[in-house]
Amino acid sequence: MHRIFLVLFLALISQAAVAANLPDFPFIVSVGKAEREVKPDIATVNLGIVSFESSSELAIEKVGLATDGVLKVLQSYGISASAVEATDMEKSTKRRRDSEYNNLAILGYEVSRALIIELNDLSKYSELVSDIVAIDNVTGVRTAFDVTDRIEIERELVGIASKDARNKAEQMAEGLGTKIRSVYAISQNSDFGSFFATFGARSDQILADLASPTGRARVVMFVPKTITISQGINVVFRMK
Repeated sequence: MHRIFLVLFLALISQAAVAANLPDFPFIVSVGKAEREVKPDIATVNLGIVSFESSSELAIEKVGLATDGVLKVLQSYGISASAVEATDMEKSTKRRRDSEYNNLAILGYEVSRALIIELNDLSKYSELVSDIVAIDNVTGVRTAFDVTDRIEIERELVGIASKDARNKAEQMAEGLGTKIRSVYAISQNSDFGSFFATFGARSDQILADLASPTGRARVVMFVPKTITISQGINVVFRMK
């Protein structure tokens, strides 16, 4: 019996909480969207360098050689070391295991690090990345293409998306025989609570995988002709 009262009590609290989040006037929730195809002019290349050897000294040496190799390739294309961000080396011990997964003898040592390369010139992107992928122990290469004026483009798209949201709201209100009065709430992060939850704004970057996690190179990816930049806006309109 106590359980039944508890369930009823929690249900009433839940309904009250939802109702407390709702405005006490008629409203319409509208989602506006806008997107634009633009030509990328910058890119961020992410890659890993991994070596597994019987001795940690040899594994560290090979990771160092591969790192130097990447820097030399970049230098040959006129890209300074300041465009590269490198993580510290990480080392892990690999052991043989028995049928009960108990650690046995050491098989070797794996040493790895990650590099992030910022490219401001894509004119020789394909050749550059091909040379990097060809370096031993380089793996997991992928690229995110972008544009330098993304902020300005997104600002313009937000304005277009806002007008789109208003147009949709006006059409819905007209279909109900009424009109919208004013803006009650606006967001790009779908933070109106569970009742107002909608699809938030997206701002995508195109990712191009140039190597598999095993280090086996795939067909070289070229710079895409365009990438899509999109923005969305969620608006709650007060109705008359």
